Amino acid sequence: MRFAVDSVMRGEMGYKKAADSFKVPQSTLERRVKLVKPQAGRPTAADVQAVSDKDILYVEQPNLNFVQILGPIKTVFSVEEENLLADYILKMEERLFGITTYDLRVLAYQWAEKLGKVHSFSKTKEIAGKDWLSGFSIRHPQLALRKPEATSAARAATFNKVNVGKFFDLLTRVVEENGFTPEKIYNCDETGVTIVPKHRSNIFSLKVRKQVGVLTSTERGNTITIEVCFNAAGTYMAPTFIFPRARANNQLMNNCPPGATAKYHPSGWMQSEIFFSWFKRFVMWSRATKDSPVLLLLEGHFTHTKNMAVIYYARDNGVVLLCFPPHCTHRLQPLDERFMKPLSVFYDQEVAIWLRSNPGRVVTQFQVSKLYGSAFVRAATMITAINGFRKSGIWPVNPYVFGEHDYAPSENTDRPVPPFTRRGSIFQSFRSYCQPTNYNT
Repeated sequence: MRFAVDSVMRGEMGYKKAADSFKVPQSTLERRVKLVKPQAGRPTAADVQAVSDKDILYVEQPNLNFVQILGPIKTVFSVEEENLLADYILKMEERLFGITTYDLRVLAYQWAEKLGKVHSFSKTKEIAGKDWLSGFSIRHPQLALRKPEATSAARAATFNKVNVGKFFDLLTRVVEENGFTPEKIYNCDETGVTIVPKHRSNIFSLKVRKQVGVLTSTERGNTITIEVCFNAAGTYMAPTFIFPRARANNQLMNNCPPGATAKYHPSGWMQSEIFFSWFKRFVMWSRATKDSPVLLLLEGHFTHTKNMAVIYYARDNGVVLLCFPPHCTHRLQPLDERFMKPLSVFYDQEVAIWLRSNPGRVVTQFQVSKLYGSAFVRAATMITAINGFRKSGIWPVNPYVFGEHDYAPSENTDRPVPPFTRRGSIFQSFRSYCQPTNYNT
């Protein structure tokens, strides 16, 4: 800004050219130039001669008889102190104890008081201002406000190096012993589909409106379980629908995906006998034999691990069953990693299109197979399956696919965590983090 003002005052550049050349706002530049122009009552060079360059920036024009004070307000914390604060925010996010904007403002006030800093924070509310928060965000662009995803404590504690390492040791041994190739490695999982979609896309509305609604079939819908399976080469098996009914009805499968099948149970959830029936279809579809075995990765649900009919049938037909560690499927399972989220988004879009095309009607179980089939065709791409196996480290087998950041949440269970309160414990945790021993680790 100082060089831009100097260029304009010397007549070397106009406002627009100077603003573009020195990357400063043109409106601010115009205001600063007006302040610099000779006017009665302006401070002279002698008035500001005693001001130190380290404390404030100023512009000195050789052809003028005054100096205009310019520059930003001095920050409360030094660069090193703010970098330490930003590093602490990232470390807490890695451990699933994210810092909110309110927490950060409280932490900034407590730390400024502890260091004896001169600040203008609110002493009555004991919190830093929003202006400081805005400036801190600008000075640290690597930080961004994100909406967190809920992660259970069991998942955070179980997904650690020991459990994941044991799984990859077993996976590597199985793949090497049987010589599995991508078309021989499969992953299956169940997903629940409701009449009311689980995912809602953002919509445009009036900015001042506080509440925005969207049309749905009902407030709550019955859950229909669907079994999905694909392999590391990008081939998908036709899904199996489990409807919450006691009796069969062929009309439920109108316009369903080609090759799809339907099963019925009052609960609508996967049962041992239903999974065994699906598993026999899987053996036929994958062409598994003892001479040409396949690998099926699945979660440790009781319908999988405590189903003796499935276990014996797998042994007789050359299917190697490998279960994921408990509470680790969110990172290790290819279906969860890449397929389920776009499938949910596409299903939401198909339901919205159907409701707009059929005014006055609602989605029932008789439309689910058609709507899900359209979403399934859009989501079931080869690149999605390949990326799912690659991202989870299943194929190519990569035990080092996860870094220290991925295992950071499990570190909370390795040592006691101080009790969390709204104000005090945030600063106590940050203060202990600033100790040399904890900071180096």
